[in-house]
Formats: sequence, structure tokens, C-alpha cells
Amino acid sequence: MYYKNMSEPSACTFVATPSGKRITALLCRLRLPPERLALFLDVDGTLAPITARPEFTRVPVDTRRILRRLQASGVALAALSGRPLVQVRRLLLPLDVPIAGSHGAQLRFSAGRSIRSTAHLPPGAAAWLQNGVAQLPDVWLERKPSALAIHWRQAPHMQSEVAALAARFLERAPGWQLICGHCVHELRAVGRHKGVALRRLMRQAPFAGRWPLAIGDDRTDEDAFAAALELGGAAIRVGPAANTCAAWAVADTTALARWLGALLAPD
Repeated sequence: MYYKNMSEPSACTFVATPSGKRITALLCRLRLPPERLALFLDVDGTLAPITARPEFTRVPVDTRRILRRLQASGVALAALSGRPLVQVRRLLLPLDVPIAGSHGAQLRFSAGRSIRSTAHLPPGAAAWLQNGVAQLPDVWLERKPSALAIHWRQAPHMQSEVAALAARFLERAPGWQLICGHCVHELRAVGRHKGVALRRLMRQAPFAGRWPLAIGDDRTDEDAFAAALELGGAAIRVGPAANTCAAWAVADTTALARWLGALLAPD
């Protein structure tokens, strides 16, 4: 076993989700050599606190320092984000790690090699959605490679209108699906998600043969959690842990950074 016994009451505190599933609210120290660990990290809500708009987001300097030290110790790191790849790279500087952007539609490997898949929309579908969003005050549309995100963080009272608009869009776009995140309705091509990206990276150096641990904060990360579990690894949910397949949870980005830093401490 690569980690401490999760049943030790002195090491872990359990809480119950609405479904009755028990999760560990206080993570235990991993007993795993750095060269055996592969960390797959979401960015917004995981490494960086959620902000009113994506352009306001910053990954704290101390968190980036911890990640650089983990990488230097031998841990394999990757970022799995719904953001476009270029934005993720900028948020993590000077850290240089493999990145899955736009939920895996973009993939950059450690050697700098990148691939991109394109999802086609029917003519006029994106423009139709933009026109619909324009009718909703304080709601805005973000266009990403192979995805469209309707943000309503600044207009929470518009959630039902956003959901209805997204549903009508899907009638025009066969082969696309809706995934709901924190105050965002994300529309993306079926078959493109973080779980696919994690599996692909796990077949590449330096991840191959390691124990995968996926960390994220919302529904878009559950695909990565499921992939890590299917490969014999584990998952951590940041924030409220309802409706998750992760067995571990931490309260927020600060608590996660503290736990990641503890991985660097000697036994």
C-alpha cells in the first residue's frame, strides 16, 4: 500500500456526503516515493481561488514554489484545465509541466510537443449562442478550442435562463454535451474530457508506471477522478464533496497547498 491506513482515527477524520458515502476530510500523509507519484491538477478552484472573471485569476506564488519543489523532488506533475493551453502556461510560470487545455482538446507534453483536436459545429451555431447570451445581462460567452463556456458568476439569478439557452444550443449541435461547473455552463464535444487526457498522459514519460492522483474541485474534474481510480490511483476533491467519486477532500485551495507542501517534509 502506497499510503497510510485511511482507517486510523488519529490520522484521518471522516465525513459523510448526502449519499452516505464517507470521505476523508483531513488527508493523510502519502507514503509513496516521489518517483512513483503522478499528480494531475486542475487550476481554477484547485490551485487558484475562484475569481469573478477568469482573467483575474492568479496561482499564488507560494503554491507555484511548492509545485516546483515537488517536481524537483521527482514527482511527475501535469495540469488538467478547462482553460486554453496558453492561459494555463501563463498562470503556472515559471513552472513547466505537461498541460491538457480545454478539457483535453489541447495537449502539451513535457518535451514541448503539442497536439490539438478540433470539434466542428454546425454553421451559425456559435453565433446563435452568442446572440442568445447577449440577451442575458451580466452573462458572457467564452470561446475556447473545441468548447464554449457560458459564465453567469456575476448574475446568479440568471442560472435557469442560461440552462435553457444551453439546452436549445444542444438541439442545434449534435455530438456536443453540457457540463456544469462553478457558475458556468460549458458546452463541449462528446468524448473530450480530462479523463481522456489523464489516460493519454499516463502512457507517456514521466507518468507511465506511476500512481496517479487527480485533484480538482467541480464536475468537470470527475472524469479525471474516474480515470485515476480505474488506473489504480486516487482522487481529491477541493471544496464541497457531494456527488463525487473522490474518497479524499480538502476545504479549499489554501488547505490543498498546505497538504502539497507537507509532501515535501521528511518522514
